[in-house]
Amino acid sequence: MKQFLDKRVQRSQSDIKQAFLTLLYQKYFEDITISEIVREANYNRGTFYANFKSKENLLNEVIQDVLTEMIEQIRNPYKAINKVNLKEMDIEDITLFGYFKENGNLFKLLLSNHIRVDFRHQMARAIEDLFITEYRYELEEGTQLNPKWLYIYRAHGVAGLIIRWIEEDFSTSPEYMSKQIVELMVTATEVFYVKE
Repeated sequence: MKQFLDKRVQRSQSDIKQAFLTLLYQKYFEDITISEIVREANYNRGTFYANFKSKENLLNEVIQDVLTEMIEQIRNPYKAINKVNLKEMDIEDITLFGYFKENGNLFKLLLSNHIRVDFRHQMARAIEDLFITEYRYELEEGTQLNPKWLYIYRAHGVAGLIIRWIEEDFSTSPEYMSKQIVELMVTATEVFYVKE
């Protein structure tokens, strides 16, 4: 019986989230009411409040679902190994950019002004947390660089790259972007010139 109830709860939560997203494509977060959400999902207000505390709580859960899936996509190439040589990586193992392109409308929505949450920052922080908690870079001996700042720098760079690619409507292929991200991770420049 408990398993049946759990599946019902999961189904109602999923239906409410999907109804909410359907409405969010059409109007701003502030203009959506809980009554509209439950009407779209074909549930009542009691079911909504049994699953979510508020409309804000619903939005936060949707965002957390998306960020969790994004992190899983980042982890994909490294699931079976514990030492990664970026120069030897098989680009086909990087599924992240394909995932973003497949879910392009959702990410464009979350990056739009339809929600009042800074999704850009949340994306970057999720990647930063992953890098800091799960990865350890091999640094040159004698470096004075605190690894924490390297993780933060790379995480926000990855997020910025993804966001710009989405904003440019996926102007290059996921395979091309996978190659670019690997090149960025292994490129170091000691010298630059100031343009006149």
